Amino acid sequence: MKHKDDEIARLLGERLGPGKPLTDPAILGSWRRCMEQYHLDPHARHQSPRLSESELNLLREPFAELLHLAVPVFDRLRRTAVEAGYSLLLTDAQGVVVQSYLDSGLSRELADKGMAVGSVWSEQLVGTNGLGTCLATGLPMTVYAGEHFDQALLPFSCSTAPLFSADGSLLGAIDISTYAQGSKAMQQLALNLVQGAAEELEALLFRQSHRQHLLVTLAQGTALPRPAETALLALDQRGHVQGLTGSLLRLLSLRYREEVLHRPVSQVLGVPFEQLLAASRERPCRLGALPWYAWPLPGLPGLTQTTRSPASLPGEVNPLQRAAGEDPCLQRQADICQKMVDRGISILIQGETGTGKEVWARALHDSSQRRHKPFVTLNCAAIPETLIESELFGYGSGAFTGALKGGKMGKIQASAGGTLFLDEIGDMPLALQSRLLRVLAEQEVTPVGQINPVPVQLSVICATHRALPALVEQGEFREDLYYRISGLKVILPPLRTRQDKPGLIRCLLSELTDGQMAPALTAEAEVWLRDYTWPGNIRQLKSALQFALALAEGGPICPEHLPEEVYTASRLTSAEPAVRHHDRSDQAPPTSANLEQRQQQQERDYLKSTLDSHAWVITSAARALGISRATLHRKINKYGLVSPNKGNR
Repeated sequence: MKHKDDEIARLLGERLGPGKPLTDPAILGSWRRCMEQYHLDPHARHQSPRLSESELNLLREPFAELLHLAVPVFDRLRRTAVEAGYSLLLTDAQGVVVQSYLDSGLSRELADKGMAVGSVWSEQLVGTNGLGTCLATGLPMTVYAGEHFDQALLPFSCSTAPLFSADGSLLGAIDISTYAQGSKAMQQLALNLVQGAAEELEALLFRQSHRQHLLVTLAQGTALPRPAETALLALDQRGHVQGLTGSLLRLLSLRYREEVLHRPVSQVLGVPFEQLLAASRERPCRLGALPWYAWPLPGLPGLTQTTRSPASLPGEVNPLQRAAGEDPCLQRQADICQKMVDRGISILIQGETGTGKEVWARALHDSSQRRHKPFVTLNCAAIPETLIESELFGYGSGAFTGALKGGKMGKIQASAGGTLFLDEIGDMPLALQSRLLRVLAEQEVTPVGQINPVPVQLSVICATHRALPALVEQGEFREDLYYRISGLKVILPPLRTRQDKPGLIRCLLSELTDGQMAPALTAEAEVWLRDYTWPGNIRQLKSALQFALALAEGGPICPEHLPEEVYTASRLTSAEPAVRHHDRSDQAPPTSANLEQRQQQQERDYLKSTLDSHAWVITSAARALGISRATLHRKINKYGLVSPNKGNR
């Protein structure tokens, strides 16, 4: 039975004391969630869990670049915090404290009480609190004294602001806490400080993420914009909007970035692109009758930005940068690859099935001097061993029974001058590995059934999801070939660890709708898509979005439009904290082992779903999964899957 608002108000009244009615609807909404959705007891202790050091190190990685970039912002906020007697915390989007600044005696006191690095302050686990409720709502707020759900937090006042990444996804939160003294109104300055710092950090991340675009800042009046200006717009070379900060979103009275993304700037700001380009720091561009002005901005110190004038506007986005998306790890790999791609260095792409190895190989080709020549692919795991040789090397007339009259050109010869992409090189038979090594060394190929070699200008990119060094040790892959093809190793991260999932989802939706206006994602659907571990990686995500688009029929994509494996896993995941903490409030937090078990269960469900949909025809299912028959059989045995057809496997 749902708790009535008056019952919640009565409980809050007891906490706040006589004559102090609750006026903040965000606090009331949080208490309602705690009691009705999370089933938390307002009279019980809800101790904040603590992650291990190894788990915490994994969560810290996405913030390393931010902390380095934002040193001046944090230094300024730290000075203010210590002078005013506050503790300063930074969390990730799940409420885990990834950084604390223990600059005062109060900070150390709060750390002793649980507000330490590694502690988890999600609303689902601890109830209404500054960090957890800010992350749950996406709104800056102060939770003061008796407004806290857990009685152990009653002595504190916590002012928190959400921190958003360049694409608008929730990155984490910044919090300054102190002992509650005086009144909540006195904490408005603290809230303003932390909100200003969050907006400044968002602008820094935005400028770095959009360093290849023309950046425009909006400000009131004609005074030169401050370096910390936060109302920012990113435009491509055609003057179309590629991104905007939360500050500008609010300034334009918009709810969603999708309302203006990819639209001409003239439709958004009401001024022609050419007029905006002609603006300067001395002559800003006025926006209609309002007292708002726009300036093109230079890049941040140390960052590359080539968009200061029409003549220097960038052309098409580099294919490697496009493939990298907004993930910092992939962006670094793209920079390295761009320097290596035309230097004759062999490239080996490694990554799980479905991570986009062929997309990356194509981007390498399109970024090279060979981009106008053929790009030829061969999946070594998808072709029967008896046919790989003729597919790769070609054959002459009458080479064998059933051969085409006049012979057939092989993939190697067809790719001459361009790029040959050998996918799943780890599944190439040993005998063919020797022949391929000779071709790479001598730059000539001898078709099957012929004597005379044919010269080729060969550039090969290889890819595999298998551990080639282990195969070398087992004698299943030639060591000399391994070193020949792996001058540069590119490791593509699995989708579950990528930091740009919201942006990637939008790109795939745009691709699947042929560039038309893609349906909106509800906030809950976006969270579920983001949090699912995607054992099939990008390939599975793309299939899931195709499925959702079909069910949504042009309307917003909701959780119930997602495939069963995503919908079921997300419901179970979202229910776990409430169930766990309804039973006991002192249970251990989720561990890496728990996460691995969940990922394996999702992979098992994904494999079984695919096998069932293909009636357990192994060849067909393996093709849909993008893996070899042998790999699929290994996974079937690993998870103990049994065909309903039994003997037909």
